[in-house]
Amino acid sequence: MAPPSRPFYLVHVVIFVAVSLSVTAATATAAAVLPRGALPTKSGYLPIPPAANASLYFAFYEATEPVTPPATTPLLVWLEGGPGCSGFLSNFLQIGPYLFAGGSLSPNPFAWNRRFGLLFIDSPLGTGFSVAPSPAAIPTNQSVVADHVLAALQSFLSLEPSFRARPLYLTGESYAGKTIPAAGALIVATNPTLPEQKRINLRGVAIGNGMTHPVAEVTTHADIAYFMGLINAKQKRAAEAMQAEAVALTREERWREASAARARLMSWLENATGVVTLLDVEVQQSVAVMAAGLADFLSTAEVKAAVGARPDVAWEACSAAVGAAQEEDVMKSAKRDVEALLRRGASPTATATPTRVLLYEGIRDVGNGPVCAEAWLRELEWDGLAAFQDAGRAVWRSGGGLAGYVQRHGALVHVAVYGAGHFVPYSQGRVAQEMIEDWVFRKGLFSAATV
Repeated sequence: MAPPSRPFYLVHVVIFVAVSLSVTAATATAAAVLPRGALPTKSGYLPIPPAANASLYFAFYEATEPVTPPATTPLLVWLEGGPGCSGFLSNFLQIGPYLFAGGSLSPNPFAWNRRFGLLFIDSPLGTGFSVAPSPAAIPTNQSVVADHVLAALQSFLSLEPSFRARPLYLTGESYAGKTIPAAGALIVATNPTLPEQKRINLRGVAIGNGMTHPVAEVTTHADIAYFMGLINAKQKRAAEAMQAEAVALTREERWREASAARARLMSWLENATGVVTLLDVEVQQSVAVMAAGLADFLSTAEVKAAVGARPDVAWEACSAAVGAAQEEDVMKSAKRDVEALLRRGASPTATATPTRVLLYEGIRDVGNGPVCAEAWLRELEWDGLAAFQDAGRAVWRSGGGLAGYVQRHGALVHVAVYGAGHFVPYSQGRVAQEMIEDWVFRKGLFSAATV
């Protein structure tokens, strides 16, 4: 989650110390600063060897109302977008146990750590409370980011022996639509080379409004804006010309120029439509306003101590340095990583099952909505694609109202969420909570009989 003013129109848009793997205790001082439920169960820094003097900040919240035994209670790992936006944005504005608004915290009735352990990791280096040892240490591509996420997960799972066997799901939104499949595919490829006690029990990945295969997604924005009634036919043609430029530069692997071309397109569309943000065409307030208040809150010494962050780190919602470092990564694709997850176990002799993939998007998002996802899904090289495309699109109702639409086949599920934009849990907290719980536990429209 991130302010819409990020460079490149990206949605989201440490020095290693001996105690970096230590856990922050809920002291009396911390309890006075944060409500007990808002205090992480564990927090601190996870070493990411072989990177020198580097670690990623984490905050973990254990399940508050689990319906499974502790040894089998799933773990959700949340990776924020950006690139370079902190997981604390979604922690305190969307899915964490407490929400920040108006300068204060209140319980979140739709927290994702109700049924699951919920782990936030500030990634890549330079993001949130994760300090890069030097500017050169900030990753410039998803391959390195995935290496660091895997190393951090290994460090986290080593904190308690019971963590290792628990089912693990990588989740997140926006630019994490690249990081999640990259890290997931790396886990799948690495597991067979490790002793059993070091393997990660990855069961699935869930991507919200993801930027996964940009060269296909960038071709949709003019159509989306036009059919929403936000631009006319003449403007649509102008936007299509800018889209074609971004595609051509991407095909030529002129990555920095392609990124700049996409940025011009999105900026032009934002000006032409006059909406506050293309992330959600119905909102009237910028996310940046809320993020600014959260930055003040997380900058106080007592709060830093309570969440296990280094006292010398200045938290910012989204890092410009990380965004700049990954500028050439913007138009690169993670589609092959999604294919690797879906293909796992596809051969007749394979024993492992495919990794489950959930894609969900709010329909009010022009930049990374359902139409964008459908555009790149058409290009998947996966033997289940034809059956997926032929599958029915079920109307999903929740609490007596329309929640969205669900299409599924095999390990792949695609959900279009009604009444939401880019930040689905922010706009539709109850629906998002129901979705992630039903998907993990294979209930309702996500039941094992149909998925």
